[in-house]
Amino acid sequence: MKVGVGFSCEDDPFLAGKLAVEQALGVTGEPAITFLFCTANYDQEIVYKSVKEVIGKSRLIGGSTAGVITAEGVFEKGVGICAIEKGGIEAETLVINPEEIKSLPECNLIEKKLREFTFDSGTLFIFPDCSCDNMPLILRRIYNILGPDFTYIGGGTGDNLSFSSAHQFTERGVEVRSIVIALLRGLKFKVGIGHGWVPWGEPMIVTRSSGKIVYEIDGFPAFDVYSKNLGLKDKSGFAFLGMRHPFGMPCAGTKFLIRDPISANEDGSIKLVSEIPQNSAIALMTGNLESFITTAEEVAKLVLLNQPKPRAIFLFDCVSRYLLMKKDFEKELRTVLDMVGQNIPVIGMLTFGEIGAYSSVPLFHNKTMVVAAGW
Repeated sequence: MKVGVGFSCEDDPFLAGKLAVEQALGVTGEPAITFLFCTANYDQEIVYKSVKEVIGKSRLIGGSTAGVITAEGVFEKGVGICAIEKGGIEAETLVINPEEIKSLPECNLIEKKLREFTFDSGTLFIFPDCSCDNMPLILRRIYNILGPDFTYIGGGTGDNLSFSSAHQFTERGVEVRSIVIALLRGLKFKVGIGHGWVPWGEPMIVTRSSGKIVYEIDGFPAFDVYSKNLGLKDKSGFAFLGMRHPFGMPCAGTKFLIRDPISANEDGSIKLVSEIPQNSAIALMTGNLESFITTAEEVAKLVLLNQPKPRAIFLFDCVSRYLLMKKDFEKELRTVLDMVGQNIPVIGMLTFGEIGAYSSVPLFHNKTMVVAAGW
């Protein structure tokens, strides 16, 4: 079985898509499945059309992003392709549309969709719109239907931080505000997850929250508690500190599930990238470049140590880590790539929320790195 990777940063969107996919298919021939990751500064429909003209009947999955990850680094403009040849590989895809997302949790449309899959084991690649609500709940519902015989990998699709134009792809077409899923059988994956954030200060309780909004912590307005702990005088400095001090929820023993704050509201509440349920225990978190790089090395070792040479590597790394580390992000990425070694197909994207399991149940992460190696 062969895996081909292609990348192009040509200005013309049609040419960029065409060159990237032709490079990948030069290795595989007609693929069983094609992964397409495209930065949001291209016309997504044109890139998609150029790729579809080349891949034939291949299944397709992917989405828009703020950056494509390759073995050469991360690129803020470009089209990345990963093609997996047909030999021994089977793939199916589906789309969960906006109305089905909006109707959660009252209806069973997601279950009906997932029952369309004919495989009883394999790997699920899941790429939601970054603005979708209820992603933790959606992942739990998917797991409750499909169970532990599947590996769950993926990340939120997005744009160049305007949060207005995320796109998702399957062979059916270009979607918006949707979740696209591919089920892959014939290539097994081992997944590593890590973030490098550690607790800072005393534990707290979210005493009132709804969806992505935290209203009260320990019975007081959320922003008041946050600002008191960090010495923040007013909301003008929140964006700076919010990026450096996310919330963490204890899970899976000593591990923490990170929740990224994005804005402080006039009523004293805090808006997050993803939900924190009411009555959850939380802690403020802190981290630095050294802890991020050390964690990247640990994640890569977990996936690669004492394993045969992988056929492909997928990397999903949070866009906020990229923005936080800036040029030093390349050090984190290079730590993983050096362990992967030469001549291994590598592809990935900067994600708006990451999907992966510490054990078997998929979780929705923020400010986290996911490394998946396939054999």
